[in-house]
Amino acid sequence: MVDGTRLRILHLVQRQGQATVDNLAQMLEMAPATIRRHLDILQRQHLISFREVRKKTGRPEYSFYLTESGQEHLPKDYHKLLSLLLQAMTSLKGVEIDGKEGTELLEYLLARISEQVVQGHAIPVTGQSTSGKLAVLLDMLRKEDFLPEAEETAKGIRITLLNCPFRYVAMENSAICAFDSHLISTILQAPVRQEACIRDGHPCCTYVALMGADSDSGEPLHKAQAAISRL
Repeated sequence: MVDGTRLRILHLVQRQGQATVDNLAQMLEMAPATIRRHLDILQRQHLISFREVRKKTGRPEYSFYLTESGQEHLPKDYHKLLSLLLQAMTSLKGVEIDGKEGTELLEYLLARISEQVVQGHAIPVTGQSTSGKLAVLLDMLRKEDFLPEAEETAKGIRITLLNCPFRYVAMENSAICAFDSHLISTILQAPVRQEACIRDGHPCCTYVALMGADSDSGEPLHKAQAAISRL
C-alpha cells in the first residue's frame, strides 16, 4: 500500500503527466535527496518509471511518469461500472434502444447510469446558483474518485478530472467519457465540451461546461469565481 508522501508524489506526477526531482521537491517543499529516496521506492514497486531529459550542458536530468501499474494503483472502481451497466441494461425497454447499436447504445447506457448516480446522491440542483451547482458537482466527483479541479474560463467552467476510476476501460473505448460529460452536464445544467482525454495522451480528462448567465438564478458566471477558489 502506498500512502503519505509517496501517494502525494503519485498524484502530482499524474496531474503533471511527468515531473523531475526538482519539480517535486519544489511542490512538496522537501529536499531533492528525500524525493529521490521516495522515487527509488516507487520505481522498485513498478509504479513509476523515468526518461532522460536532454540538456545542452550540465548533469543529465530525468523526468518521472506513472507506469500502467502506477495509474491502476490510484482509486479505481470497475466493479461499480459493471454493476451500473448491468442494472441499466436489464431495465432497458425496446423502444429505448430502437435504432441504437454499438457505440451509440453504450453511450446511451452510460448517460443513463450517470443520471442514476446523480439521483443516488439525492442532492437537488434545480434552482441553485452556478456556484451552488458547482459545489454539488465537485463533491460528487470527489466521492466518485475523479479527483476534480475547477477553474473559470472565458466560455464557462473547466472541470479537470485528475483521476479516472474507469481508466483501463476508457483507454479501450472512448464511449466511457459519456459518463463523465453527461454527469457534469446534468448537474451544471449546461452543454459540455471535452477539451482533453487520456486516450489522446493527456494526463487528465478535461471538460468545459459552456455557461453564460445561470438560467435558474440569473447569477453571472464571474460571480462563481470566488466560490471556485474555496471549493
